[in-house]
Amino acid sequence: MTYYNSINLFNNVGRTVSLGNIGFRGTTVPYTDKFETGKDSFSTNPLNDFGNKSSITNVAKSNPEIMRILKENKIPLEVNIEELEKLKRGHLMNSRITVAKMYSALPENIKQTVNMADLQEAAMLHDYGKVLIPKEILNKKGALNPNEKQIMDLHSELGYELLKSKGVRPSVLKLVKYHHQNSNGTGYPKVNNDFEYNTELAMLAAADKYSALTENRSYKSAMPRREALNIIKEDVDTGQLPQEVYDALEHST
Repeated sequence: MTYYNSINLFNNVGRTVSLGNIGFRGTTVPYTDKFETGKDSFSTNPLNDFGNKSSITNVAKSNPEIMRILKENKIPLEVNIEELEKLKRGHLMNSRITVAKMYSALPENIKQTVNMADLQEAAMLHDYGKVLIPKEILNKKGALNPNEKQIMDLHSELGYELLKSKGVRPSVLKLVKYHHQNSNGTGYPKVNNDFEYNTELAMLAAADKYSALTENRSYKSAMPRREALNIIKEDVDTGQLPQEVYDALEHST
């Protein structure tokens, strides 16, 4: 099946759980499909150049905003490089494939507004901040308590701050920072004057959520495709996700 820019991609194979305070956290099963060099635009994963445990620790220590966030939330500075490796092979790749498939299903007039280079890079980077989230929160079997949920929600800001020093384009950084935001601004983190809701952000949010719902996690089993889509459809009904983005997700997965 051929998608954006004639890149040959592979299909992502798609129990009811109460979402509540569960959040979307650590991954357990790595992505297993194989990608042929030269046929996939991200055969070279952008995360490969973004550091080992020592270098990420140094980046965090040198960033006053990261240190403030960690201190205020009583989070020890511990780099969970194992989680980053799992994300690279699993959820981030799944999300990247999903946004490419969604793009192929968009109406032509909307395709023209989407920067796929930004979107695919952001899909591979959006959960980078989980490298600083404590393992006991990422891998907790059950629902998070309010304090744990608050800490988990910091991953998008932490990822944004970590990636600022890596030469990532500002347009990609904003997608990383706001991938849990929506059209009415009720997501996280709190929006400020750099927030812009656009089709790319909506696509990333939908792909991230769909991928998380249809993956096995430490706290839930993989959800069937139709059930996951029904949950995401609720975001359309409440005005948090554009109908055309949902339609592209539904028609391409």
